[in-house]
Amino acid sequence: MMQLTRHLSNEELSEMIFDSDLRHLRRTLEALPEWARAAADRPDAFWERQQVEIRKRIARAPQRSSTQTVTAWAGAFAIVLLAIFLLSDSPATRSSRTQNDPDQALLVAVEQTVQSGVPLALEPAAMLAEEINNSYPISMSHRVSKEKLNEAQ
Repeated sequence: MMQLTRHLSNEELSEMIFDSDLRHLRRTLEALPEWARAAADRPDAFWERQQVEIRKRIARAPQRSSTQTVTAWAGAFAIVLLAIFLLSDSPATRSSRTQNDPDQALLVAVEQTVQSGVPLALEPAAMLAEEINNSYPISMSHRVSKEKLNEAQ
């Protein structure tokens, strides 16, 4: 056999192995119905012993009470509810978290101060300057135009 396979290419060798495996599989599958009949062809006493043994095993198995089943389902339900509660990220839960967070409150205060453009201590002065600017719009615009003329020269 060794002398025969040395001159074969890899493809020829692979094909030969495949054919051999296929023949073996066919023989096995053809014999399968006979093996199944032989395994099932047992005397009635054998099958009766099997039934008795199965009934014994069922009787020995611990019986679960209905309270254990209810407790198990209640525990599973509680875990599911807890998971839903913890994983939910609704806007209401987000806003309550931001209201209780001192870092978030500080960040909001800093953002409002930066957007106002005027420090908190100087806000009254800024409001006064704004009122003055609003009451003299003509003179201010005249002054601004003079300043632009002077810069241009």
